[in-house]
Amino acid sequence: MRPGTLTARRLRATAEIPEAATRYLYWWLLLAIVVEYARPVAFVPALGMIKLQSLVPVSLVVASFFAKGQRSWQEIFRDPLAKWVLIYLFIITFSIFTADLPLRSLDVAKIVLGYVLLCFVIVRIATTADRIRGICATLAFAHLFLLVMNPELILNPSQRIPIQGGSFLGDGNDFSLSLCILLPMTIDLALATKKRVWRLIWWSVLVLFALAIIASSSRGATLAMISIGSYLWVRSPRKLLTLAGIAMVGLLLLAYAPDTYFDRMSSIGNYQEDGSAMGRITAWKAGVRMFNDNPLFGVSAGNFPFAYGAKYRPPDAGSMAWLTAHSMYFLVLGELALPGIITLFMLLLGGMRAHALLQRQLRIRAAAAPALQRDTLLESERMLYLQNASLIGFAVAAAFLSVAYYPHIFVLTALMISARCVASRAQESSGLSSKVTERAHPNPRRRALSRNRIKGTTQRSSPGS
Repeated sequence: MRPGTLTARRLRATAEIPEAATRYLYWWLLLAIVVEYARPVAFVPALGMIKLQSLVPVSLVVASFFAKGQRSWQEIFRDPLAKWVLIYLFIITFSIFTADLPLRSLDVAKIVLGYVLLCFVIVRIATTADRIRGICATLAFAHLFLLVMNPELILNPSQRIPIQGGSFLGDGNDFSLSLCILLPMTIDLALATKKRVWRLIWWSVLVLFALAIIASSSRGATLAMISIGSYLWVRSPRKLLTLAGIAMVGLLLLAYAPDTYFDRMSSIGNYQEDGSAMGRITAWKAGVRMFNDNPLFGVSAGNFPFAYGAKYRPPDAGSMAWLTAHSMYFLVLGELALPGIITLFMLLLGGMRAHALLQRQLRIRAAAAPALQRDTLLESERMLYLQNASLIGFAVAAAFLSVAYYPHIFVLTALMISARCVASRAQESSGLSSKVTERAHPNPRRRALSRNRIKGTTQRSSPGS
């Protein structure tokens, strides 16, 4: 046996040890996601006796803290978005001390702490592209489970019904927002699989999710779907094929949509005549006034409805005494003020920009790489491209829902950080040249840092080192 072959096998074995060592944590994580999103306790009350809703995630966090073989904290915090997640948690926690109702802020802080821990558990465990897709598939399964348990949502689209067992997904608008995040992820799952049966399954799931969004008659989710489709078409290298696929799905959705759906969509242009739309605008104006009164601290996390009812409700508001913001942006603006809204936009726009920059690097490298490496790089680039589409769908739909403290932004950020770590390693292992680095990093300082990092990676991985 040649020495080079033996060395390559040892390197492969070394690379596989962490994944094998943390496989139990990976499946534990998938169970925690199902428990959080699908809420099986709502359908099997006996599970509540063992405190499944708390037992699974808490034990996962504890086990993850002590387990070896996960992604290092150094690698995680090399990504600036990881720091902004902690900043967001700090701002929410600090708002307890400035709140008129501190217990409400404390409740929000405890919820967000749980999601932040879940975020970092995902980043530490999702060390490969397959694991990232496994998490996306689990999220899709959890939503399919809720659809199966609530068949009326699809079978009777003319009526808007609550989602039994959905918890934070219990409202049709909230459920459809979550589905908007999953649409691009489902596309990635369909394109990544090598088996025709699974490809057919994932395309069918994509259509089912789109039908569920239409059945919910959510105007925000419809705008989000349009934004996702527009982004996919603009950024797609195969524009004609992408446009044909979007058109086919669009025609199917129009054929399925009931009259009540078109009535709600028509109200977007005549929002002055729609009570729901006018209620949102009233709440948004109140959020702006809360910010103007206290631009540094706001009214504190969880205090928007109470501040609205006590101080910011207009005289002509009628029965709308305790109104929430009905918008992630105006909720954060009113409750967490300037620090909160800056952090939120850093998580959204910063994540999108980081993905776009890395996509560009991968495309440049793939153009000159051998066939096998080119396929790996382009697959990573596609995952980043579709994750950005998920982020766009979330950002648009969240403009109409108070989802600032839901798990979506934390899970999305975790998946995006994980994908950038995986893509960066794929890029480094492909032997990124200095010329490619210079084209990808116009700034001389960033160019030098990238070159040194690649050089160090090459030295560590060489057979003679």
